[in-house]
Amino acid sequence: MPGTFFGLEIARRGLNVHRKAMDITGHNIANASTPGYSRQEALIEASSPWTLPDLATRMLPGQLGTGVQAEKVRRIRDFYLDVQYRQSASYEGYWEKKLDFADRVEALFPEPDGRGIQDVLLDFFNNWQDLNNNPQDSGVKKAVKESGDELAGVFRQMHGQLTTVSEGIPGSMEGQVDRVNEILQRLADVSNTIIWVIRNSAQPNDLLDQRDALLDELAKMGRIQVEALDTGAITVKFIGGGDEATVLSTDENGKVTASSISVELDGDENYLLINGERQINLTGMANYQDGSPAGAGQGSILALESSRLEIQDIIKKLDSLAAAVISNVNGRSGITFFTGTGTSDIALDTGVQYNPDSIIGENALAVAQLRSTPVDIDENVTSTFESYYQSIVAQVGAAVDHYTNMLENQRAIGQQVDALRQSVSGVSVDEELTRVMQYQYGYQASARMLAVQDEMLDYLINRIR
Repeated sequence: MPGTFFGLEIARRGLNVHRKAMDITGHNIANASTPGYSRQEALIEASSPWTLPDLATRMLPGQLGTGVQAEKVRRIRDFYLDVQYRQSASYEGYWEKKLDFADRVEALFPEPDGRGIQDVLLDFFNNWQDLNNNPQDSGVKKAVKESGDELAGVFRQMHGQLTTVSEGIPGSMEGQVDRVNEILQRLADVSNTIIWVIRNSAQPNDLLDQRDALLDELAKMGRIQVEALDTGAITVKFIGGGDEATVLSTDENGKVTASSISVELDGDENYLLINGERQINLTGMANYQDGSPAGAGQGSILALESSRLEIQDIIKKLDSLAAAVISNVNGRSGITFFTGTGTSDIALDTGVQYNPDSIIGENALAVAQLRSTPVDIDENVTSTFESYYQSIVAQVGAAVDHYTNMLENQRAIGQQVDALRQSVSGVSVDEELTRVMQYQYGYQASARMLAVQDEMLDYLINRIR
């Protein structure tokens, strides 16, 4: 049968379990506002029962309880919601960067309030119209020359500003990749610590929170696929279109190792390299239309490449516009009025620059009519200069509106998913305070039980003669 001190042991277990549960609850309350923290709880269960063997019974448990135990601290987390949140974060990171660079490009177009290419084009052709009315007027010829010089300067300035934005993207991309490498190394370090803790029969709840927070951040930079094992090991893959690359893996010794990520700028194409080998063609992915399964929602790194291609497309269209202005004005003016082949090198011819009187006033009407005459500008586009430029401005403005709407929608989705995550793993202070009172009463009851056992033993030991 149980010994004299059996009741003391039950009371002691009750004290320890409720104290431990209160400590865990206090830890939850202290981290109620900590980003990425997952609620924890003690798994309280009855300890293994004590067997009372005799000649008529079998030596099986289930005849006398031995108290309570809390062998494990459970971390409340929903893996499926984590997957949803990271997918949403990937989309959000994509549209966030797209909008960032679309805003930068839009700022370079001063229309409709500022003086941009459209206003300068209007003044340029108006001056040619004035010259048609006064073909020999030196002052009007000088005005034609000045407006032509301004038009060329505005084209060059626009090209330089767009090129500056475009050329800054690879640097931003390398910064993102450096951050990815940093996150991957930290993931490997944390995962190896988690493996060690689990091997020592402990539960690394706070370390798992750290790892999930890093994975959430990584998901904004690229679409990831995560596989976590019971041992604490983890595998992470980057998914891109039809390509995938393992960036975090477990070696033959059970150690998690991180791959080295880099970007290769190869002329018109950019590649994501894993351990020095081409794994994902960023340019090929970005060439898909926005919103397609393979072209969007792949994180901020792909968004940077997509933005670079869009800016190059705008530069190409402006080059076509400038080239059309050069060829048509030169063809109708009867002189070499402009030199160059596009926005990067369009300039007023030195002969016109230093001798405006060389402009042939009798040809002014033919040039002035270019304002309203459709001409071949792009490969498949015949339009007036003004309409073609307006289409470029409309494209830039529409991109900003589209990306703003997509980002707002995705943020709303992300907030909903995060709210679901918080409903599962977040800390409710009211609920935790209720648990505190519950464990407090349990602790007090166990303490009272201990006091009663002490009185009984005192009577047995000291008072019986």
